[in-house]
Parts: sequence; structure tokens; C-alpha cells
Amino acid sequence: MAGSTSAVAAPTAAPSRGVRWALTLCIAIALVVNWLPYWDAQAQAYLSDTITSNAILFGVVRALNAIVSVVQSAQVGVGVASLGIGEIFDPVNDLIERFSGLLLITLTALGIQQVILLFTTSLAVKAVVSLLGLALIWRLWSAPNLAGWFGLALVLVLLRFLLNVEVALVWLFDWAYFNATGEQALSVLTAATAVLQNLKDAVASVDIGRLIFGPDSALLEREEIGSQIATSVVTLIVGMLFKSILIPLGTLWLGYQSAKFALRRTLQ
Repeated sequence: MAGSTSAVAAPTAAPSRGVRWALTLCIAIALVVNWLPYWDAQAQAYLSDTITSNAILFGVVRALNAIVSVVQSAQVGVGVASLGIGEIFDPVNDLIERFSGLLLITLTALGIQQVILLFTTSLAVKAVVSLLGLALIWRLWSAPNLAGWFGLALVLVLLRFLLNVEVALVWLFDWAYFNATGEQALSVLTAATAVLQNLKDAVASVDIGRLIFGPDSALLEREEIGSQIATSVVTLIVGMLFKSILIPLGTLWLGYQSAKFALRRTLQ
């Protein structure tokens, strides 16, 4: 008797009418957002602007690297003595070269993200998400036993919106921290490029102070130019690491964990 009772599986409780209305509303909102062009256009525009700004930064860094390489080999005569000006820039030049390599990786990662975003915002993906949403609404009201459906739906929604979320997080990082510090660091590098150009063009002059600081002394006065460049490059490296590696990988990991949890619940 007891064995026959335990063999009978308990029926799965159907969601209440209020829960079904709430789920229907959530699905309807997701379907509307799926077809709104504004968020996708904003994400595409932000990625394009980021690629452009990083390309400009790459040009500044390569120009600075070229000028520092020339200055490193310069000798300035002071009386009977000779001063190797470029020796102080050896560590800075090495840092600049590594940063330019990181920028290439960053540009590649941004290009890959742009291609993936074009795919996830395509009409085909939007149509598949819409069909699945309508099927979920029909299933919700015709046969409320939804075992397996919402796990698959969550996976598809993550594929559709995960990159939009990642771009939004990068934008938030820019707004909260990197816009101000990154612009200041880029200004210092641009000024340093002009300063070192002055030094390269007139390397035989004895007036070292005027040559080093030139007309750009407002940004670099009372600071060693090498220290200024190194600090700015490190600031930009930190920003690039967060924007191009840490935030994308963190978002991908959270999406993967959510999808794995949903599929595991679906298969149980």
C-alpha cells in the first residue's frame, strides 16, 4: 500500500493566474525591447566610437614611440661633456611599446564584439526570439506546465541581449571613471609628443630646459617628462584592461553561469 502510494508522482502545480499574467507581461516587454532599434543602434554607435578613439590613441602612441626612439640615441654637447638625453626614456619607451601591443589586442577585441553585435541584432535572431516568446505565451495559457521552456528561453534571451548589457557596463565604467582620467592621460601623451618633437628637432641646443618643456610646459612643468608619460600610459592601460578584457569576460562568465543554471534546471 505504502509502496503503491510512493510510486505515484505528485502532479506539478500550475502557476496561478496572477503569476501567468506577470510572466506574460515580462515576455511582452522582452519582445518589445527585442524590436526597438534605439538600444541596438546606441550599442553599435558606442562600439564604433570606441574603435575610432582607440585607433587615434594608437596613432598617438606609435608617434610617441617613434620620437622617443630617436631621442634615445641623441647626444647633447655641454662644453666638453656629452649628455645622453634618451637614456632616461628607456623604461618609458618599453612601456609604450607594450601599450601599443595591448591597443592592437583591444582593437581586435572591439572588432569581434562589433561583428557579434551585428549578428545578435540581425532580423533572423530577432525573429527567432519573437517566435519563442509567442510560443511561451501560448504555452503559458494553454498548458501551464512549463518544464523545460523557460530554461531554453533564458539561454536565447542571453544570446540576444548579453552583448548589449556588456556594452552598457563599459559605457557605465567610462561615465563613472575613465572619461575624465583617460582624456587627461591622452592630453599628457599628446603634449609629451609635441615636447619630444621639439627636443628631437633641436637636439644640438644647450638650453635643455626650454627644449624639454617648450610651449607645452603648462601640462608638464615641475614634473619629469618620463614620469608623466609613464603615469599616463599606466592609466590608459588600466582603462583598456577593464573595458576590453575584464568587463567583457565578467559579463560572459555571468551569462554562462546563468545559462548553465537554467539548462540544469530544465533537464532536472
